[in-house]
Amino acid sequence: MISHAVYLGKLCLCLSLLYPAMLSAAESATPEGKGLKRFRVGQPAPRIEGFASDGNVCDLKTNLGSVTLLTYWSLKDKNYEQNLRKVNRIFEKYGARPDFKIVSFWVEDWPEYIAEMNRRGFDFYNSRPWWKLQFIAAKPDPQQKNEQDRIWSSDLPAGSTPVYLLVDKEHKFLAIDIPDRQLEKTLDKFLNPSAPKANPE
Repeated sequence: MISHAVYLGKLCLCLSLLYPAMLSAAESATPEGKGLKRFRVGQPAPRIEGFASDGNVCDLKTNLGSVTLLTYWSLKDKNYEQNLRKVNRIFEKYGARPDFKIVSFWVEDWPEYIAEMNRRGFDFYNSRPWWKLQFIAAKPDPQQKNEQDRIWSSDLPAGSTPVYLLVDKEHKFLAIDIPDRQLEKTLDKFLNPSAPKANPE
């Protein structure tokens, strides 16, 4: 009869040999991460759509064929105005290109979002090459099992904005969570690779 010690020893040996395979299978069966960490450079972006100030839904799939900068804001961001000006400089530099678009999302609820659009005025929110949107939803609806994945406002924890992402003409991620100080340099890299390097801010 095999002693308990020998039995446990063999069981531990078997588990140690099987654990790497079990872990690999579990990782492949579950998302790689939560929030924006579930995305990788080169991976197709999820569905990206939001409410415009007129209440209509804008779907990024209409921008296929354009490199698109995705920006995520909160009115509570410490440097909100400064960061908005930075993206406006990018828009002034590249906005006339037919192969480049900007899509911005505000994490605030509808009344705050509308108040911001009204404060900024028609010229601000009606720019076709630069969409200014509000999130479709904060998080997935557990009752909607076939709901497509999106970037949700819940993917952006309080205090994490602004967040910048870049997708290519086929809507695959070129860059994810671009550091604020690297934003213009990253855009230059993909949109104007022959340009001289910009001085740090």
